[in-house]
Amino acid sequence: MLLLVSLAALAAAVSVRDAAAYKPKFRISPMDGSKIALPTREQLAWQDKEIGVLIHYEIATYLDIDGCNNVPDLVPAVSLFDPTLLNTDQWMDSIVALGAKYATLVAKHNCGFATWPSKVRFPTRGGGGGGGHHDRAAGYNYTIADSPVHGTDLVGRFVKSAKRYGVGHGFYYSVVVNNFLNVQNSAVRNTELAPGQVGITNETYNQIVFDQLTELWTKYGTLTEIWFDGGYSSAQMGKIEDLLQKHQSQAVIFNGCQENGTCVSANSVRWIGTEMGQAPEENWSTGLTNDGGDSGSPFFCPAECDTTLQTQDRWFWGVNQPLRPIKEMIDVYHKTVGRNCVLELDLAPDRSGLIPANQAARYKQLGDFIASCYGKPVAAKRSRPVDGGAYSVEFARPTAIDRVSLMEDQTDGQVIRSYQVHARIVDADGEGGGGENQPWTLVSNGTSVGHKKIDIFAKPVTVTELRVSSTFVDTPKWRAVTAHLCDELTAKMVAAAE
Repeated sequence: MLLLVSLAALAAAVSVRDAAAYKPKFRISPMDGSKIALPTREQLAWQDKEIGVLIHYEIATYLDIDGCNNVPDLVPAVSLFDPTLLNTDQWMDSIVALGAKYATLVAKHNCGFATWPSKVRFPTRGGGGGGGHHDRAAGYNYTIADSPVHGTDLVGRFVKSAKRYGVGHGFYYSVVVNNFLNVQNSAVRNTELAPGQVGITNETYNQIVFDQLTELWTKYGTLTEIWFDGGYSSAQMGKIEDLLQKHQSQAVIFNGCQENGTCVSANSVRWIGTEMGQAPEENWSTGLTNDGGDSGSPFFCPAECDTTLQTQDRWFWGVNQPLRPIKEMIDVYHKTVGRNCVLELDLAPDRSGLIPANQAARYKQLGDFIASCYGKPVAAKRSRPVDGGAYSVEFARPTAIDRVSLMEDQTDGQVIRSYQVHARIVDADGEGGGGENQPWTLVSNGTSVGHKKIDIFAKPVTVTELRVSSTFVDTPKWRAVTAHLCDELTAKMVAAAE
């Protein structure tokens, strides 16, 4: 289970100084004077990836519970981390089979265990709650270097494998919780230290965060994505922004903006508000709230849909934890990528350090479905934009389809506000022919298109032509409108998996 604490509480404490650091970029609609948020190149490139993975593998893998969330006194013994078959290339095999284009590794989760040999040193304090006297300078000795597999740098191995496979790489680092240092909600608790915990001050904790982020952001190349699960505190925000600009200005930042408009990066992306793998039907690339966004917001901040392959919202590998069925995962794809949301699917290596065979098979099943259904659209005789923000797809002969995929060019912002898809349908007796005198029938409609919108019909129809009309705040540029027929493919895959 990920830690997704209330951002509103953190946002309330953000300072005016931080708010001045980043201003949204937008243009004014020539039609109604509304603001059209402008994306960065990095945000658009990230949306184009469509699927990523979030890799949960560290000391929490060796617990029966799903991590150290909400158990602030738990500091698992470092001796637990003892993989016997660790192979990050094998992870990449599943990532590529899924069709994911990037992978974000949990480098440090809430237990506090670092999966790289951190060299950070800091002053400790005796007692609890950050009080007491200065004790000694200490090294951060809750890392892979202190485990039975000392000499291994998991982060480094992951990065090398990602580069070898052509997969973008990024890091998750929880700044708001660290059980090892007795920290919850970015603050040292005023409690007696539990076994395994080290006493520090709040100032020391923030410096440890900055120093470890610097290690991660300077030693492992150019990052695709950086995850701040649960956000960050007002005391951390300014320095985090400075470090990002200095070392990883190109990375997209999950939870990079607060709802009040303070951001650590122009390349921010937002949480969709659920871990079930489902975006609202109306999901905009703009807005800062953890939901379907806001079409009128001046902030271009697209959504990411994080979810698990294991059932019951289980993120770290669980003993005999069932997997979600392929039918459900196909539905997840359509309700995330098909609703203008980047899908970030959990990848959970087991205690040996490998992706279990049943999980690898499920990733491949989902990847095979996506490639088979959407890799090659139904052939069209002519496909082109037409006047008035519309798009036309003509077929050489009556053609069976059961869904359409719509893509908007958002280079100058997301401008489509609603759309309708009409078709010339040939009836069951083959009458009508679909010619110019054939009436148009509405087959789907909606509001937000954004990067991609997939509409699946109740049943296949045989058509000779499609036309998409739209309302907009500036004349839209369509990237693509394609038709597909996948109903039998879905049925076969589901049957084969049962």
